[in-house]
Order: sequence, then structure tokens, then C-alpha cells
Amino acid sequence: MLLDELSSEVLALAPQDLEVEDYAIGAKYAYVIVKGSKGRAMGTSYFPMEDMTRGYSRVPSFDILTSMLSSLNIFERSLGIAFLNAISQYLLWNMGYYRNFELYDGNIVEDVARLSKGERIVVVGNMVPLVKKLEEKGFKVEVLERNPRFRYKALPDCMAPRIIPEADVLIVTGTSMINDTIDNVISLGRNAKIRILVGPTAAVYPSILLNQFTHIASLKIDDLERVREIIKLGGGRWDFSPYAREYIVKGKYR
Repeated sequence: MLLDELSSEVLALAPQDLEVEDYAIGAKYAYVIVKGSKGRAMGTSYFPMEDMTRGYSRVPSFDILTSMLSSLNIFERSLGIAFLNAISQYLLWNMGYYRNFELYDGNIVEDVARLSKGERIVVVGNMVPLVKKLEEKGFKVEVLERNPRFRYKALPDCMAPRIIPEADVLIVTGTSMINDTIDNVISLGRNAKIRILVGPTAAVYPSILLNQFTHIASLKIDDLERVREIIKLGGGRWDFSPYAREYIVKGKYR
């Protein structure tokens, strides 16, 4: 599965001196901070409370990261992806690996508006602010959502096999990595000429993802202390986004 491939690549690239400094699971997001000889980096991940069961996560460490990502425990999966993202962000920004990619600051809505010509846009995950911005640009957007609580103006994701294959532009929440739907969404969306993975949870090292997506849009956390505090106090993406920077990694556009 894609997440297993990502884990193998990121662990192979991680420097030997890198270690976990801090971690937490908040009401909406989890985070992990890593530190090494080139500084500190933070990774975040959405925490899907609708999938919460009894139990709790193990303490994140490099030797169990792969098993955390394949765990049936949603606490471990969310914290594991935050950990994967923290290592990825350290590689990209602290070690300068961003130079290996076409990476730039920007908002993905502007890229969609520039590249698309009124085609059918399907969004997987009811990311309301993003959907509103696309609609304000004049696009007709179809949205799929898994959680019934967030399904306002959206269809249940069981409709995915009917809707995703017809998409010209497919925008997928990074949360699809947590609930293991990403492989199925990729398979259904192969006909889409623009395929975007988006959100703080999509902050993983991008090389393998760019075999499947034309763009990855995520956040670089700039103020680690402020974001750490916000997540611990129950905040989410729109609470900590003022302390982060949006970036886009571009792959092949066809």
C-alpha cells in the first residue's frame, strides 16, 4: 500500500541523529516534533474522532513507525502520520531536500483556477473553505464526505465509484492516508488530469506521491511553539494556519 511505501522511503532518508522531542494527540489534530543537528521540525495530522475506539497510542519511535502506520488503532495511525510528516518536513526544509522538487509558496485554488477550464471538480473530504473558494471562482464542485456530521452539501463517500471516475480535477484530503482510503481513491481517479492531495496531513515527503498526484498542497509549520499550544488546547487547521506557510509541490501535469 502507498503508506507502506512512504514509510520505507522516509525512514531510509532520515538521518541517524534525528530523535523525537515531543508529541501529543489533541481533540482535532496530532503533532510530533523531531530534532537533529539541523534543528527542529513539526509534523501534524488530522485526528478523525468519528473513528476513535478504546485504547491509546504507543509512544512514537523510529523502530515502530511502520507498525503505527499499519495499526488498526486510530490513535496510532494519526500520531504515526504526524511523525512521518515531521521527518518529512525535516528532510524538506532543514536538510534542503525541497530542492529536489518543483516546490513553491502558493494556494492550490489559484493553481486549479489557472489550469482548469470549467471541468468537473470532485473533492474527497468536505473541506468547506476550499470548496467555497472554488465555487467563488465559478466552478461547480461535487463533494464526497465520510463523516455524516460534516456532510452538509456533500454526498456520502460510498458514492465514490460513481463520481470519482468522471472527475477532470480530483482534490483529495490528506486524511485519506489515515483511514486507508487513499489507494482506492487513486485507483478510481486515474482519469483525472489534475489530481491533488491537500491539507496539513499531506505534508509527507512527496517523491512517491508524485507518481500518483499532479500536485501536493500542504503547510510548513513556522511557529512550532504556538502550533503545539493550539493543538494541545483543542485547535485545528484553521486555528494554527496563521503560524504556518502554504506550499505546493508540483508533479507532472497531463
